[in-house]
Amino acid sequence: MIKRTARVARVVAHILLVGSFCLVTLYVVSTPGRASGYPAQAADYGRQLLVPPADVQADSSTLEDVGKVTLDVQQQDLDKFSYVPLVLKDYCERYLRGHRRFGFGAPGQSVDQYDVSLLRAGWYHTFWFRENPPIPAGMEYAQTIRLCQENSWTYPPGRTCASDYTPSQEAIEDYAAAHPGILWIIGNEPDAPIQDCITPARYAQLYHQLYEIIKSADPTARVAIAGVVQATPLRLQYLDMILEEYETRYGGMIPVDVWNVHGFILQELAGSWGCQIPCGLSAQQGMMYNEDDHDNMTIFKQLIVAFRQWMKDHGERNKPLIVTEYGVLFPDYLGYDQPRVEAFMLATFDYFRMATDDSLGYPGDCNRLVQAWAWYSLDDEYFEGWNSFSHLFDPDTKQITLLGEAYGEYTAPLP
Repeated sequence: MIKRTARVARVVAHILLVGSFCLVTLYVVSTPGRASGYPAQAADYGRQLLVPPADVQADSSTLEDVGKVTLDVQQQDLDKFSYVPLVLKDYCERYLRGHRRFGFGAPGQSVDQYDVSLLRAGWYHTFWFRENPPIPAGMEYAQTIRLCQENSWTYPPGRTCASDYTPSQEAIEDYAAAHPGILWIIGNEPDAPIQDCITPARYAQLYHQLYEIIKSADPTARVAIAGVVQATPLRLQYLDMILEEYETRYGGMIPVDVWNVHGFILQELAGSWGCQIPCGLSAQQGMMYNEDDHDNMTIFKQLIVAFRQWMKDHGERNKPLIVTEYGVLFPDYLGYDQPRVEAFMLATFDYFRMATDDSLGYPGDCNRLVQAWAWYSLDDEYFEGWNSFSHLFDPDTKQITLLGEAYGEYTAPLP
């Protein structure tokens, strides 16, 4: 276990850094009104086959020998990224205060079951729409509209849809009108067969429809595109197809207020563990990451840089980027014990807070690459039935975990 003295040293280091960072106020998410009550988590939220079984290894011997796909981001490219200096000589537009960038995903129990003030996080989301989400400790809540399409790419196959999206148009309009300026996320991993699983063409249509509904009810709303699982070439191709369909149908660039991506590192192989192949694409394999790559910080940085480069290539550099889900999904039997998970989480915090680039970063935020992020998860203790150490609170005892303590100790000295 990582010693508490190391954590104290990290906190002291953070205190020394606090005065050097620009303050920020233009919100990615805005605070909805405080309300009581919390609809139960939808029973069908879950993932399958993301984690490799204990006794199963991917067999690629029958696949075409095309070699391992590589990202077009090299180590020398990563080395050129600068970090926000201790003394900022140039003024940059204020964006989000330090601790308000930190968030978490809460797929399980209501957040008011826990003392989440210990985390000092600024925002959270639940992967679903909530009519009356609790807003503890002055946090902000981002709404998610889930999508559905009947097709053969889903896992398990044969999904039926009661509607194209959830909640209803009326519920969206009512909430948007009553809570101006909040963040709306349209879909959750539409590329993933085990999540929304929407073809690029259909996603473009639903996004257009929902964007119009939200903006008509609240012109100040911030609308974010759904996060794909990871910014690999296959997933960026999926996004390219969405943009192409949108331009063909509606005559212009898809209107995105906030860009969004997830930060996982998973194998892309049809019919195997991992995130498989994006829905609607005919490929059979993509990035063949292995179990040990799941917390590889070099790969993690490559994926963030790749997405920012993709944004720039499409004229979207001057937009905020958020990472609404990332973390360690793998269990302890694969070697992901508490110290390893904590080390990865803290390393990502350092990277998100400080990584900047004068040619790729968001100009309105000192050219930082990422503006806000949400760790997965608040309380998912047994991901896919396996014991893991990525949860910040114990869902049974309602007590903060060692990982949650590390999270809170990191954010404590931030403005």
